Amino acid sequence: MQKNIEDERVLLGRRIRYLRNMKDLTQQELGHRADVDYKFLGEIERGNMNPSFKVLVNIAAALDVEPAELMKFEHEIFDPKEIENRIIKILRTLPPESMRQVLFLLKALFPAKVG
Repeated sequence: MQKNIEDERVLLGRRIRYLRNMKDLTQQELGHRADVDYKFLGEIERGNMNPSFKVLVNIAAALDVEPAELMKFEHEIFDPKEIENRIIKILRTLPPESMRQVLFLLKALFPAKVG
């Protein structure tokens, strides 16, 4: 159980760093906007600190995202089988027209791979 908590803190930190970099903000700038010490923010980004809910809400607001956006860790999935399972799960929920759009996108992205 302890390992999962540490892993989740690391994933959270990576996600915050990713979103911060996408907004082209330094730790100091984000810390100022979120009313969080930039050193504490650095510890959060490294997965060393477990921020309170209030701090997460402040960080999300400073990044102009919903708090739930901080918890989206899909970009951290590296297991090909897990990726495939998630893709299949999404595809099974789509109506036929959306499936055609997905096929169109896949053909455009990977013309040599899709027949």
